[in-house]
Amino acid sequence: MTTPSSTSAYTALIADQLSATRDFMSAQLQCPDVRLNEFIEYVNNRHGKMLRSATLLLCGKLTGEINRLHIGVASVIEMIHAATLLHDDVIDNSTMRRFQPTANSIWGAKQAVLLGDYLLSKAFLALIEFGRNDINAIITDTAATICQGEIAQNTSKGDFKISVDEYLNIISRKTAVFFAAAAQLGAIISNADEKTCKTLYDFGHNLGMAFQITDDLIDVLGAEKDTGKTTGRDFENTVPTMPILKSIDYTKSQIEMFRQKAFDQLKPFENHPAAKALKELTISATQTAL
Repeated sequence: MTTPSSTSAYTALIADQLSATRDFMSAQLQCPDVRLNEFIEYVNNRHGKMLRSATLLLCGKLTGEINRLHIGVASVIEMIHAATLLHDDVIDNSTMRRFQPTANSIWGAKQAVLLGDYLLSKAFLALIEFGRNDINAIITDTAATICQGEIAQNTSKGDFKISVDEYLNIISRKTAVFFAAAAQLGAIISNADEKTCKTLYDFGHNLGMAFQITDDLIDVLGAEKDTGKTTGRDFENTVPTMPILKSIDYTKSQIEMFRQKAFDQLKPFENHPAAKALKELTISATQTAL
């Protein structure tokens, strides 16, 4: 499994841009009401590995030069992702994430949900300011698809007879489309052609599939002291994930399959430093060490 220190290989190429993304996000979240300072500081101190924004930035670098719009959209993606984590922790009643207490364990579920809502509102306000209807459409459609996936997962709780295909459809919507959109947006903002944008969309989708299956496996086999977040919640909440539906070896084979599919999408760019960094990101995000 990955730790924050294991991500340096792929972030080195975009270290300055990731820092700028964090700064942009912090500026967007500022509020004159000092009563919100504690909550905003909580978000600003918990950026995690920034896998989705790193994917966007590296795909932007792969197809052109990173500009201010890349930074802004990467920040929006981070805000949306942070909001989904706040909401997920409430739904799962998780107490730890990124080796620190979750917002709901500190302030209660209501405050955590409201903080997530605040992040979402700020993300979509920032989108309006960019003045790019194409980007707005991709992100809003992606957000709706993520919600559909989460609802589908919630309604499947307790149903351990669902097929693997049904499970894959759920994680495609709740996780993989976000990585796919991030990769696609990086290329779109760099003015890449339609074929390239589709190739990188497919890369992101396969990365996201491998990532979610890995995450589900770690939830079953991982230890909280190693993962930095509450584990065992899927089984406890009767969520039918691949390692619960099938054997551990089968799950590992599926991770490898989707990871290889992601690598295949990078072959046209294999000599580019950003392609190598994207491959490193994929490996880092899908290692189980189990």
